[in-house]
Amino acid sequence: MKTFDLNIFQLLIILGSIQGLVFAAIIFLRKKLRVRSNIFLGLLVVFIALSNIQHVLIDMEFLSESNAIRKLYLPIQWLIMPMFYLHVHEVIFRKEITFSTSLYLFTPIAFVFVLHFVHFFFNYGNISISDMPDYYTPGLLLYLNFISFFFNGILVYMIYKMLRKSMELSKKDERIKYTELKWYLKILAFIMVIVSVGLSASISLIQFDIDHTWLIYTLFLLISFGGYYMGYVGVYRSTLRGDSKNSLNSVSKNGANTYSKIHSYIIEEQRYLDMDLNQSEIAEKFNISPGYLSQLINANSDQNFNDYINSLRIDACKRMLLENQFENYTIESIGLECGFKSKSNFYSAFKKFTGQTPSGYVKLRKMRPVS
Repeated sequence: MKTFDLNIFQLLIILGSIQGLVFAAIIFLRKKLRVRSNIFLGLLVVFIALSNIQHVLIDMEFLSESNAIRKLYLPIQWLIMPMFYLHVHEVIFRKEITFSTSLYLFTPIAFVFVLHFVHFFFNYGNISISDMPDYYTPGLLLYLNFISFFFNGILVYMIYKMLRKSMELSKKDERIKYTELKWYLKILAFIMVIVSVGLSASISLIQFDIDHTWLIYTLFLLISFGGYYMGYVGVYRSTLRGDSKNSLNSVSKNGANTYSKIHSYIIEEQRYLDMDLNQSEIAEKFNISPGYLSQLINANSDQNFNDYINSLRIDACKRMLLENQFENYTIESIGLECGFKSKSNFYSAFKKFTGQTPSGYVKLRKMRPVS
């Protein structure tokens, strides 16, 4: 019986791939998680898992030199970044991509798949399978893999432009969450690290006769970690946004009237200006539990209690910063007037919700006064 040597890198990648496939299956099978943004994340995780499994099976010699799948080598890695693009687009715009965008995303992928099949069947008619060029042999397959990292880099740039445009809109439209957009920018930075490692690995395979094992497996582990992290955290964030049809939606429907009363009370009584205001105090006022209050606010405002109150305080600060009657107030005193306990808390919250410092906000608005 043929035995296979399994090193620690291969074991980690196989276990991670199995976990990823189980995670994706849960997304696809559970109705409350099966929304478009999550489905794209699930597909992203599936493609990472299948791509990694394919590589490991080749390295373990499980797929022998005479195995057709090994020589065909399905370019699954080309499908990963388009799924992330579709996920981000869905989160921001909640609508399908245009036909022209779909062409940009999937025409190169279709072309590469066709090339792989043409390459295989062209060689199949002339030489035996065992004599065909392998994935790690400098040739068409390796060059296409090298190009895939440039393709991913282009998609990173496209996503970056989409996020930056949305961040500008978030300063004017409170429905677009600035903090969530910043999280995706951090993910893009990590993806660029992966792209850099991938390019280095491809160049080492093409140009240098060196042991590439450590570089290749570093790449696989980075892709696995990044992809699975995006999957888990992305699905969790979708529940906070209320994307999934779970209990938050039920709370939103059944508790809308209660939330409206709470919101009106906080606004009309200007309770948000009280720097000692807490969740329990509001819950007691309306004879509900703090946990239920948290669900109500989350379902109806897409925010936790602290962010909900701070967003109201920041709105008040922005008004005061631009009103003539407060022009003798320092920026810090305005923050205190609006319910912030310290200068640092005020500046941190202002930056979080507007993407600007208070002084930067004032300067920008005075340069472009409202007519």
